[in-house]
Parts: sequence; C-alpha cells; structure tokens
Amino acid sequence: MTKLFLFLCSFLLCISLQASDVRITHSELMYDSDAASPLRLKVTMAWDNAWKNDKNHDAVWLFSRMIHRYGWGGLVLKFKPKGHSFVADHSGQGLFPHLEVSPDSLGVFVSLHKNHRGNVSWTIVFEMDESITQNRRFSVGGYDVRTYGIEMVYIPEGPFYLGDKDTTAQSYAAFYQADNKGNPAALYRVQSEAEAEVGKKKGQLYYHSSNGYRGDQQGPVPATFPKGFQAFYCMKYEITQGQYADFLNAIPDQATSFRANFGGKHYYQNRGTISLQGDSYVAASPQRPLNYVSWDDGCAFSDWAGLRPMTEWEFTKACRGPVEPVPHEYPWGNSSKSGVLRYVSVETDELVMAPGIDESELTDPNKFVFAASYYWVMDLAGSLWERVVTVGHPTGRAFEGSHGDGNISEYGFAQNPDWPRGDNEQGGYGYRGGGYYEHGKAAGAFNPHSPVAWRPYGSWAGGPRSIAYGFRAVRTAK
Repeated sequence: MTKLFLFLCSFLLCISLQASDVRITHSELMYDSDAASPLRLKVTMAWDNAWKNDKNHDAVWLFSRMIHRYGWGGLVLKFKPKGHSFVADHSGQGLFPHLEVSPDSLGVFVSLHKNHRGNVSWTIVFEMDESITQNRRFSVGGYDVRTYGIEMVYIPEGPFYLGDKDTTAQSYAAFYQADNKGNPAALYRVQSEAEAEVGKKKGQLYYHSSNGYRGDQQGPVPATFPKGFQAFYCMKYEITQGQYADFLNAIPDQATSFRANFGGKHYYQNRGTISLQGDSYVAASPQRPLNYVSWDDGCAFSDWAGLRPMTEWEFTKACRGPVEPVPHEYPWGNSSKSGVLRYVSVETDELVMAPGIDESELTDPNKFVFAASYYWVMDLAGSLWERVVTVGHPTGRAFEGSHGDGNISEYGFAQNPDWPRGDNEQGGYGYRGGGYYEHGKAAGAFNPHSPVAWRPYGSWAGGPRSIAYGFRAVRTAK
C-alpha cells in the first residue's frame, strides 16, 4: 500500500482591508511518495472586493514555496499549464475563477470569470510540476509548503499620455513632446513599445533637467524597455510590512542578514513594526505599507515573488489610463487633493479610510475619495514614494523587464542582470508619486501627494532606506 504524505500550512497574507483583500486560509501539498502520481496543491482563498468589469479587473497572483524548517531557504513550486480543478465556491454566489498560469510556470493569476463586484471564497486544486519531488534536497520531514497571494490590478494594452498641460510641471522635469527647438509643444503620447527618441528635435521626447535627480536627457529609450503600452499587472497596494516579514521568513538565514530592514535606531518611531521574535520575523502591523525598504530590498522581494520592478512610464499608465490628462493631475484624475479621504492616521500610523467609508463603495465617479487611480490601483500618491526604473539614466534604459525566477542570491540580492542594482547611488531608478514622512511635517508641493507627471526625483538613486520610501512590483501580462 502506498503512503500519502500531506504537507499543510495556513498562510495569512494580511488581516486588514486597508492593505490587502486576500487571505490564503489553507494550503496543502499532496503527492504519493511510492508511486509516480501527480503532485497537487490544494488552496482555499478568501478575497474581498474582487472585481471584473468592461474596463479591467483585479487578480490574485498565487505562488508557492517549499520552505526549509531549518533556515536553508526554499524550493520553488511550479504550476502546470493546465489541468487544474475548481473544487468549491464557499461564497455561494455561483462564481468561478479564471486561471492564467504564467509562461514560466512560477505562479497563476486568479480572477473572476465574469463581470462582478464583491467578496469571493474558493477552493482550487492545482496540478504542479513533479520534478521537485526528485530533487535530492527534498525530504518529507524537511519542508513546509507555503502559498502566497498578492492582489494585482490588470492594466490593459493601449496608448497613454506622458506630461502635464500645466507648465509648472516642466520645472519638475515632466516629459513633453518637443518642437523644432526643443521646447514643449504637446503632451507626449506613448503609442507602442517601439524605441522612443529623446532629444530637442520636433516630435521627440524631452524634459527639463537641472541636476542628476531628474535625468540625463539622453536616449533613445530602447524597444526592450517596458513602456506601459503592453498590458501588465500592477500590485494594487504597496508591499506591506506583513508581506515583507513573510519574505524574510522564506529566504535563507544568511540572506536575511542583508535584507532585514529594521536596524535603524528610529525605525520603530517612524512606523516600522517588523522584529525578530525567536526564529521568525513578525510584523506587529502586517497591513501597514512597508517603509524603510531599499531598492535592493524591493528587488529581492520582486525576484522571490516572480515579479519585477515597475518603470516610471508604467507608473504613469497605472495612474491615468488612456484618457487625456487634466492640468496638474493627481493619480485619481483631477487637480485637487481636497476630498481625498484616505490618509495616514496620526493616532495609529496606519493608512486608513475616513470613518464610515469602505473600499467596497469605490466607483469610477468617486475614486478620488479613495485616492484610487483610473484603474483602481491604490495609493500611487499619498502613502510612500514609489521606486521606479527611470529613463533618465543609461542603467535604467537598459532594463528589459525580465521577471524574477523565485530565487535570490546567497547574499539576498535579485539576480536579474537587466535590473538596476545597488543602494550606492549607481543609478537606474528614481522616485514618483510623493510620500508621507512623519507627523507634523507640513504638506508640500509634492509631499505627501505629487501630481502624476512631476519628476523632482525621477532619476535620483539615493536614499537606501527611509521613512517615506516604498516599493510596488508588476508583471508583464501574456
């Protein structure tokens, strides 16, 4: 008689709707150790505020790891392209999941199969690549299975505009289409992923730059650089402190020496909550957006999760969609910060909605109340500065949009050769969106809310870890 080994692990991604609407309540790996039987992963997930409409949809990026119990890191579980089984709809609404396995098999996008808005709960059995069970390091007693879910928003393929009709934006290095003297002539329209010429000739992309913070004004921007025209998935929220603690618990002990981000003496005074308790990293406020995160920290998380960094053009597309922007436009589509009721609470340090308002009430007409973008991506301004790959530096322009493979280096670094690397200001990335620094700090022209097109630090690669810097990852759609 064969013996069936079951590895069970429940993984709670987040406990608050403030930061994530997804919970993995059960994750069970099943295989028969004495026969050449299929390897299956049974997952039960609860997901609040899911949606699919005629404009776009959200999705959960599911990925799974075998985590060694003695701190040696993990093994990547891969999904087969098809054969997965829908087991149960626990919400009783007759809803079914649409499953889209990534081409590299590292994860699967789970979304609604038809137009709907509301809460869902599903159990799904995934067919997995059996090769992991033949790995010489794999043993029954050495690993636990952990399945992770990150809520993403689908950004459809299509053109969009760079720049701002408000001439003030040009003082902050906003992009524009040049006339025959290099002066602003119009907004710059991104109409494909083709190479973009940069310069002072008519029709070219250009911007003002008085220092290295804003870019070298050089080009071209190669066809391989992700420009936002092609469809992609963007994290709905910034990486949270709970998600980062789970990442630290999943990587080798030696790598955590470099990626543990809570060593600064003012870390806990400035909204940081991660600590080491026994052998585990724990976030006291797991739903809180992750500050004190460096570029290398964010890239390592992205590599481990099978995602990649976001470019500054994708940031713009995620904010404003295909419509022509209004002057001095914020990510929620108008030129005013009044009426925005999502903010960092002085009392709790959490990113919250005003009392009596729930994200389930978000619609296109009232998206400014929630600081939600055209596509309902949250907190692209008003929370933390968004780290992005810049077109204003040769290292950034060399970025080709490769995805992480689930494995980071022995010392905790992302391993993609096309990604900018280094917290030593070598360049290739910058900041967009504005960020919240601390209680009592007066609001400024770009803190904590910055207009979409403003790039005062669009190509500045400084600030390794800070109270106001965050990270959000993306993935190119098939």
